[in-house]
Amino acid sequence: MVQEGAGRGRRPGRVKLTAIEVDSFRVRPRTFTLAAVLAIAIAGVGRAQAPPTGYEWARPAAERMSATGVLIPGGSADLGRPATRRELARGLVLVLARRGITATGADANRQLADVVATDPDRTAIALSVRRGLLRLRAGAADPDAAVTARETHRAMTRALGLQPELVGLTRIATDDGTRMRIPPGFAAEVLVRELGLRHNYLETEDGLERTSIEPLPVADLTAMVDRAASLEPWRLAALAPYRQVTLPAMTPAQRTVVEAALAQVGQPYVWAGDWPTVASPWGAQAHGGFDCSGLVWMAFKGASSSARHDLGAGIRGRTADDMAREAPAERVAANSLAAGDLVFFGERGAATPRGAIAHAGLSLGGGWMIHSSGSRAGVSISRLDTYWPTALAWGRRLPSLGGLPAIASPAPPVSSPPPPTPETLNPGRR
Repeated sequence: MVQEGAGRGRRPGRVKLTAIEVDSFRVRPRTFTLAAVLAIAIAGVGRAQAPPTGYEWARPAAERMSATGVLIPGGSADLGRPATRRELARGLVLVLARRGITATGADANRQLADVVATDPDRTAIALSVRRGLLRLRAGAADPDAAVTARETHRAMTRALGLQPELVGLTRIATDDGTRMRIPPGFAAEVLVRELGLRHNYLETEDGLERTSIEPLPVADLTAMVDRAASLEPWRLAALAPYRQVTLPAMTPAQRTVVEAALAQVGQPYVWAGDWPTVASPWGAQAHGGFDCSGLVWMAFKGASSSARHDLGAGIRGRTADDMAREAPAERVAANSLAAGDLVFFGERGAATPRGAIAHAGLSLGGGWMIHSSGSRAGVSISRLDTYWPTALAWGRRLPSLGGLPAIASPAPPVSSPPPPTPETLNPGRR
């Protein structure tokens, strides 16, 4: 069974199921047949290799980046060290070049307080500063300082020409004009994750994940540059809906849980995670971050504003499947989702059997949801009509949010197919 963050959690009385994991796949060992085991064994004869561990997954990208000059020759040897602002500037030049933007004579001659005339990266740094991609620190470029994930995401999205999408997300509001409260760097965090530019570490390596304010390892930076420099045009065009994100007006209760979830954008995907730090109230976790049902759990039961009003009293189960099944009377149709409704996915949509709900999110209304996803490497907001639309099962409206639930019914067919996305091309990878 493929599951992404079905939330096999750390609640009292629950047993964490053993799983074989490849990136965001979770496959229970007992589902392998003898034929499948033999096929795997035969295929691996003479070339058996263990999956790359630690930062080794990024080795091919790092070698390519060394060849293009983003890393100094041999600079990919230590993929776990913090990447520098100098290396970010080199990568940005490569991404800009794919858009036909190159350095000018003024960039080559620009005086920077802490970059000497003979510095081989002087032009790259000057170009990045001029384009507003690399912000000066107290008037200095500080090229050898570690670069954070937030700095990198902001620079990368601007280098890709996504300013309209950045503005639209920054102005996210309800249709009565009320702006939503969002964390710093919110817009860029969403866009890099929707483009698949962040890497999701294996469950056993969740301790290597990084939040937006932590230094970004060389592995993550080089892989991001490698992917960004070769993005297909349709991937960028598919982000057009983010240029204006308008949500329906919300009740105070709806707004409370929605903003509790929005505050976590930028947190990584962490198996069984339900808190922004390792010290979760429900048990320690490898790194701050969330799996899919963990984000829902925190928004309703962990955030102080939600807990104070007991908004999550009706949620008892920690897994996505438990949350989806425990209150049938609270189900809402997939085409009737409102802000604050839980939304569930399974490979058979509304006909998904018990035990097979594979993903959960929180509806924002207006066709949007917030969720923590392995394919996004963390918390992001996505369109329901392009994120695994064939698997959209049903929603759940808690009485604590007010309003009567609609009668559950299968999601209506899509009138015209959306452009291909990573989900429609590979529906097993949520």
